[in-house]
Amino acid sequence: MNKEELEKNLSQKLDSEDIEHKSKAGIVPATKIEGLKQGQSYKKADVISQLQIELCETNKGLLGLAVELEQSEEKYSSILKNAAETIFTFTDEGIIETTNPAASVLFGYEERELLGLNINAIIPKFNQLVPELDLEENISHSMDDAAIYGIHKKGDAFPIEFTLGRPFFASKRQWLVIIRDITERKRAEEDLRLMAKIFHGSTDAIVIADIRGRIIDANEAFTTITGYEKDMILGKHPISLISEKHNDHFHFELRYTLLKTGAWCGEVWTKRKDGEIYPIWLSIYSVKDENNVTTHFVGIFSDITARKESENKLKQLAHYDSLTGLANRTQFIERLKWSIDIAKRDGKKTALMFLDLDRFKLINDTLGHQAGDLLLIEVAQRLTKSVREVDTVSRLAGDEFTIILNSIKSPEDAGFVAKKILDALAVSVLLEGREIFISTSIGIAIYPSDGLDVNHLVKNADTAMYHAKERGRNNFQFFSNKMNQKVQNELEMETNLRQALKNNEFTLNYQPQFDLNSQQMIGLEVLLRWKHPILGFISPALFIPHAEKSDLIITIGEWVLRTACERSMAWQAEGLKPVRISVNLSGMQLKQHNLIDKITQILCETKLPPELLELELTEGVLMDNAEMTINTLNKLKEMGIRLSIDDFGTGYSSLSYLKRFPIDTLKIDQSFVKDIVTDNDDNAIASTIIAMAHNLRLKVIAEGVETKEQLDILYEKKCDEVQGYYFSRPLIEADFCKLLANLKN
Repeated sequence: MNKEELEKNLSQKLDSEDIEHKSKAGIVPATKIEGLKQGQSYKKADVISQLQIELCETNKGLLGLAVELEQSEEKYSSILKNAAETIFTFTDEGIIETTNPAASVLFGYEERELLGLNINAIIPKFNQLVPELDLEENISHSMDDAAIYGIHKKGDAFPIEFTLGRPFFASKRQWLVIIRDITERKRAEEDLRLMAKIFHGSTDAIVIADIRGRIIDANEAFTTITGYEKDMILGKHPISLISEKHNDHFHFELRYTLLKTGAWCGEVWTKRKDGEIYPIWLSIYSVKDENNVTTHFVGIFSDITARKESENKLKQLAHYDSLTGLANRTQFIERLKWSIDIAKRDGKKTALMFLDLDRFKLINDTLGHQAGDLLLIEVAQRLTKSVREVDTVSRLAGDEFTIILNSIKSPEDAGFVAKKILDALAVSVLLEGREIFISTSIGIAIYPSDGLDVNHLVKNADTAMYHAKERGRNNFQFFSNKMNQKVQNELEMETNLRQALKNNEFTLNYQPQFDLNSQQMIGLEVLLRWKHPILGFISPALFIPHAEKSDLIITIGEWVLRTACERSMAWQAEGLKPVRISVNLSGMQLKQHNLIDKITQILCETKLPPELLELELTEGVLMDNAEMTINTLNKLKEMGIRLSIDDFGTGYSSLSYLKRFPIDTLKIDQSFVKDIVTDNDDNAIASTIIAMAHNLRLKVIAEGVETKEQLDILYEKKCDEVQGYYFSRPLIEADFCKLLANLKN
């Protein structure tokens, strides 16, 4: 196209509407257009030139706008891509048009899966949460407004909050929502609510202090426990509540541990508002910020008064005797160990005293257990007053007591204390209106000479105590090696006795008894004999006392009774003359609750007539719990069994009791018969016993008759029966059967 044609075409297009349009489009300046409208004169060449220039400038402007628009789009795309929050744009119908990578992370969908998805699919009932109106301002929703949850692709629900707006995009308004996952925030809020509930609802007192240690808050339990209202202690230091029982060292250790480790706990004595001192269990923790700098301290404590009282009661039960308040066996062992350690360190001595009240059982059985308990309490008080405060008095069991004398200089110090105790107990005690006298036997062992540890000292003191019993009671004895050897011998003897029962080492001998007038054999005394496979024959005087100290005497006594009854019936079966058999009954057997049943059983099984059986008891056995003994003897008498008192005159029988016992015979001890010919006293005693027995309608038998002279004197005194070497020694069964056979002939 040539210049003329271009100018013509441009001229045709420059009408008012075109100019108006160009003016609106910004292509032609408004001032220039206005001038044209007003009919200003111009040349077409000038217009074309001017339009070319302005067209070039317009192209530059459009290019700039395109660049700016492209940069804005890149900026917008970068914002979407790097935003931590999920960003959607969606239509009025809720269809998602654009999204960002954060949305895929939050909801678990790929970007292509989200585009075109209805927003209600991932935020249920979203359209019900947002009113349908044109928004002039953005709005936001969170869990505080309503229960808003997002739904993950896997189906998991999680709390969210969102901001909703409707900005312009491409010359039109669009819906835009920014979504944030508030799971962690909600969890933190829930934790705060929970902590608030714990703080206010806890039964333990909780106190919060600032970094300076000043109280800034306390819960209701603090007021309940301490009596202080919260406003009374705000701004104060908790140390003002701690009792003066704790010294400066305690407070230093508390602060040092708290600053070093961030925590401290322990038992603290503190004060209530009314001044009462009470124990608490306190735990203190430091609270740090995100930079690990301590900002606050939290103290939690509970009143442990009830627990301390329970602990004290349990400790009292565990370490002290409930009746006397003295240390019990557990506490005694601990104290003795401590005393030995101190003596070892200081090079001194410790004395252990073992005490056993004399004949306490008799008092207990006579007056009752309540009186016995009162007596034990009185004894405990007297023992405590007899020793120093540093010494320990213990009650082990029953009427057994121990005393630990700490750091003594010599054994004589222990002897002095023992004498003091004997004197203190010698004073009578008034129980239930009756004056009671009590004594004790005391054994003493000294550390280190009598033992280097607890077990040896206890054993040796106990041994010494039994030695004191054997010496007549109401005295004290020190332990010695000789005494220890005696104990070892007793243990060995007990072992041998048990073996003897197991191996049938026991046999019976038979001591014939004769009527003094006719001098005919009318009975026999059964005597126990023991032949040890190595030691040979062992005297009954040696092994019977050992058997009586243990339960062996019951087993041995039953064996003797059953064997004697069996042999007697065997002799009768052989046609020999039936004679009365006399068997000794021990004190242990008499105390058996089933003694009557046991004897009845033996008589029934052996078929021995009761009238052919005589049971011998010593005076001591009869007087031990006399009332019970009388009851048992009456039952034996009703069975037809004869009863006799052995070794009469050597014990301490009361004549008032003697007449109550259902006794048939008194046996004069051989110690009176031995010198009856030469000793006027023995002669007189024998006469008295015989006369007294006859007056009580009892028969008398004298044992140990060895000479014609002794026999004649007893005959003159009208003694009924005798036994001894003058007529016959104790016989083995074969020889005794021969004697019975001769009597038959």
